[in-house]
Amino acid sequence: MKKNAFPGVVPATFALSLGAAIALGGCAHPESAGYTQAQSNVPSPLTDLGTVEGTAATNAAQPAVDQQAIDALNAMGAYLRTLHRFEVNAETSTDVVLDSGQNAALLRHTVLKVKRPDRLRAEITGNGNVRGLVYDGREFMTFNEKKGFYTRNDAPPTLDGLVRELANTWRIEAPLAELFYWGNGKDDNAAITAAQVLGVEKIDTRWCTHYAFQQRGADWEIWIEQGRRPLPCHLVVTDTTQPSRPRHEVTYHWNLAPSFAASTFAFHPKAGAKQIELEPAAARPSFEEAQ
Repeated sequence: MKKNAFPGVVPATFALSLGAAIALGGCAHPESAGYTQAQSNVPSPLTDLGTVEGTAATNAAQPAVDQQAIDALNAMGAYLRTLHRFEVNAETSTDVVLDSGQNAALLRHTVLKVKRPDRLRAEITGNGNVRGLVYDGREFMTFNEKKGFYTRNDAPPTLDGLVRELANTWRIEAPLAELFYWGNGKDDNAAITAAQVLGVEKIDTRWCTHYAFQQRGADWEIWIEQGRRPLPCHLVVTDTTQPSRPRHEVTYHWNLAPSFAASTFAFHPKAGAKQIELEPAAARPSFEEAQ
């Protein structure tokens, strides 16, 4: 039976296809064909939930968009822009919608290494496979070890340019692409129709403020680390355009002082790997292809 992959619909909605059958996983880009305008800003911190009765009364008295939440979101984006070298280990769960209407979760582990303005390496593991993206300031390379192939193409001179070109030209969403959309200078707050602070919660060893946002086509939640480092701790995006309301979840673990070897951003294909031509993805992969 054919199974349909979770479609990219709204900001930070995470595509499963990397084109040419290379599934990388990422977030839907604002200018990709068939996608609605993506947001550079996503959920931010708000207030304590308290009891159900208290919450209802409090929310009724608050404006639909709490400026405290918007300010926290903007502060997080601005802080991310100050990071010139970082490494993120992320656990992701992305729903695909089966023909039966049931959601099925794809679990992935992503390691993202970044050195601004022009170096990136991402490796995604899951289902016994390793896929990835390497960028050295001149070219970007994608690879799929299980399928035994790789691609090599010219690239823009900066990471921001690369993320835009991947989405607009190749219909590829870079792994954890939301980290490059947040704080990119675009004023996307107008798309947010509701925003509130939900309280403070502990994620592993971190105390993070929990925010909830709504906009056309998606409900968002984000947990932002308290203190001097307003980093995203956890993100949940719910696609509200589908009856089953598929979700994408990410838990981020940050290293802000990584040491990268010179070879980190060089690409060397595995022995026997075949170079193929990269073509823009025409459609989402099936469940089996996404695996």
